[in-house]
Amino acid sequence: MAGDARPDSPGAAGAAPAASGASPWAPEGGPAPASAPAPEPAPSAPEPRAATGSASAAGLPGPAVSGPAQRPTPAAGTRAAASDTAADDPAEGTREDGRRGGAARPTPRGWFVLAGGAALLGAGVAFGYRELVVLGSVPFAVVLLSVVLVGRLRPMTVWRSVATPRVSPGDEVEVLLGTTEDGRGRGAHLLTDRVTGPTGTRTVELPARRSSETGPVGYRLRAERRGVLDLGPLESRRSDPLGLIATRRTSGRTERVWVHPRFEPLPSMPVGRTDDPQGVFDGGRAGSVSFHSLRDYVPGDDVRHIHWRSSARHNKLLVREHLDTSHTRLSVVADDRGGAAGDELAALDEVAGAAAAVVAASVNGRWACELRLVSGRSLESTGRMAPMLDLLAEARVNRDADFTEELWRLRNRPFGDTLVLVSASITSGEARLFSRLREVYPRLVLIVLRRFGQPLGAIPGVTVVNAADAHDLATRWESERWSA
Repeated sequence: MAGDARPDSPGAAGAAPAASGASPWAPEGGPAPASAPAPEPAPSAPEPRAATGSASAAGLPGPAVSGPAQRPTPAAGTRAAASDTAADDPAEGTREDGRRGGAARPTPRGWFVLAGGAALLGAGVAFGYRELVVLGSVPFAVVLLSVVLVGRLRPMTVWRSVATPRVSPGDEVEVLLGTTEDGRGRGAHLLTDRVTGPTGTRTVELPARRSSETGPVGYRLRAERRGVLDLGPLESRRSDPLGLIATRRTSGRTERVWVHPRFEPLPSMPVGRTDDPQGVFDGGRAGSVSFHSLRDYVPGDDVRHIHWRSSARHNKLLVREHLDTSHTRLSVVADDRGGAAGDELAALDEVAGAAAAVVAASVNGRWACELRLVSGRSLESTGRMAPMLDLLAEARVNRDADFTEELWRLRNRPFGDTLVLVSASITSGEARLFSRLREVYPRLVLIVLRRFGQPLGAIPGVTVVNAADAHDLATRWESERWSA
């Protein structure tokens, strides 16, 4: 469950596997698996507007509860990402002309009344009963009067504003709706917004403002669990008192709210193989600053890094982005195949929370980090938590994800210092296949959430961390002997 300013959205960074070379997990006699397609960019975040009128609230799931429209207080659940997402991705309102539709049409109740009138009218004519003819004409007259009362809905500009596009489970999201009528016709009586989330789809109905009133109407959504809430399309509606005739206009614009997974911060990270005198582990390799990619120019960038030829080709300024190859590199893989037993969605929630904790420790330590899903989506860290948590929020249970194909992609990725796999459904056979990546990654870490899967024993070349859930991971993680 658009606008001019768009927040960073997760993109696919998965590299295509090598065309040649055998792999211990490649299908016998078959080609190497292909890399996963790039995901669609996430919709933009909206801009908050001040509420001056009354408001009603609705939860997903849960019944609607009336109340004033006011700013929600975020719960302390996202830990390291709360201030980062609020500062870097302000919400912006979106507008769209609601000019589709507007003609008066019978409702299901109206069609039922017309059918009854037609039956009475036909029976009266067939059997010669004047009383039935009169009774059969009444529904048609009532429906015709309803058409006159409803008329044609006035064209309008509709907008939606989301106060906080990124929240944690348990937080409330304030949504404001408003219309600006700009044409001939009758005003709307009702505004309807559709909310699609991990637990299903609900419809929120709010009374529309009269032309003499100002200010938006609003409702609140309660984010029950990790996932994505898609808001829209927005519909304005007008109907007669009997509900026989209705006219509506719809706006196809939708907004997205990311519900980030909860996680506990980790105190340290296993990076590389050699001890550092400062008390951490150094996985850095000798190297230098090298070209990574081209990106859009932002104010403050060094003009010496502008790539003029590409800028001329794309009709916008592009700058060269470089990475220091001597820095520690961490790869985190979240197994989005669900759990071996129990609630698959709950298992994926715990996997996402554990992966978020590892990613947060990497970002806070200013290490290069790549977040991947077994289904194929991936994202390189840019020093900000919001895009990484967006990817984890968008993750859905994918029973068709191929674990061996992801191992193939990992083997053909640039060499890294540490590879961390978080899974609730991995088997001992898959764990042994995972251990073969030791020749590519100096350190392998396997996090097994045993509430949803079987705990694993020791595996040569792999540090196995068995935890009950994402909350228990912080304790288990601190007790590991990473220097071993």
